[in-house]
Amino acid sequence: MDAVEAEVGGLGSDLLADPCAFLAAEHGRQRALLGHLERLARRAHGAAQPAIAKALVAWLACELPLHLTDEADSIMPRLAAAAPALVVRLEAEDLALRDLRQKLREAVAPIAAGHAAPDGFAATALAFAQLYRQRLATEEAEVLPTARRVLDAAAFDAIAAEMRQRRN
Repeated sequence: MDAVEAEVGGLGSDLLADPCAFLAAEHGRQRALLGHLERLARRAHGAAQPAIAKALVAWLACELPLHLTDEADSIMPRLAAAAPALVVRLEAEDLALRDLRQKLREAVAPIAAGHAAPDGFAATALAFAQLYRQRLATEEAEVLPTARRVLDAAAFDAIAAEMRQRRN
């Protein structure tokens, strides 16, 4: 039997010219990955599950931290003066997300290697998916609109340059 690979394509670098559009597009990709995670949590065995788990491991280890760094290091500091309560709230949520993301990475790895899901995987996966979906909703309802409202073209250019640099 041939190995099965799962892949969720990346975004074009041309979107980085508009950091808010890039982050919003990434949110769409992330929702697709969360859907895969939720399906894996409900059925962690089967021929395609290791491939899906490998895609999730890559997302959790590489892509998601990069996205979170874009927000934490480039967007949030620039919004701190205009929306201090929002920034403080999201920084507190980041701690819970970081711990849960680490637990999830550890739980998905055995599935990616073709082993059975560890005890507690489904609960961890579903908890992460729920918390992260809430985070995406907050970013789209509050963070990105606030950024568009309060940041000027120079700030967006600087954010875009920082995001490009992280990806090189």
